[in-house]
Amino acid sequence: MKSLKALIRLHKNQVDDKRRHLTQLRDQEDRLTLQRQQFEAQVEMERQLSGTSVDMAMAFASYLPQIKLRRNAMETARQQLMIAMRRAEEDLAQAFQELKRFELAEEERIRKEKAELARKEAMMLDEVAAQRHLRQQEEGGMGEE
Repeated sequence: MKSLKALIRLHKNQVDDKRRHLTQLRDQEDRLTLQRQQFEAQVEMERQLSGTSVDMAMAFASYLPQIKLRRNAMETARQQLMIAMRRAEEDLAQAFQELKRFELAEEERIRKEKAELARKEAMMLDEVAAQRHLRQQEEGGMGEE
C-alpha cells in the first residue's frame, strides 16, 4: 500500500524537522550560557577594577543596577528557552511515536501479505498434489480393466 509508505516518509520528515529544531534550541542554549559566562567574567573584572580607585568604585556602583537588569534578562531568556526546549522534546517524542505507529502498521501489512501469499502457494501446491494423485489413480484404475 503506497499510502502507508508516503505517510511514513512524511512522518520521517517531520521527525527530522523536529530534531533539527531541538538542535537549534540546544545550540541557542549553549550560546546563551557562553554569553552569561562572558558577562559574569566582565562583571568580575569591573569589580576588581573598582577596588583600584574611588572613581572606579563610584562608576561600578552606578553600573550595579544595569548588571542586575542584565542578569534578570538573561535568566528570563534562559527560562523561556528551557520551556521551548521542553515543548520541542515533547513534540519530537510525539512525532516519533506517530512514525513508529505507521512503521508498525506497514510491517504488519507486509507480514499479512506474506502470510496470504504463503497460504495461496500452499493451496496451489495442495491442488497440484491432489490432481497428480487423481491422475495416478485414474491411470492405475485403467490398467486393471
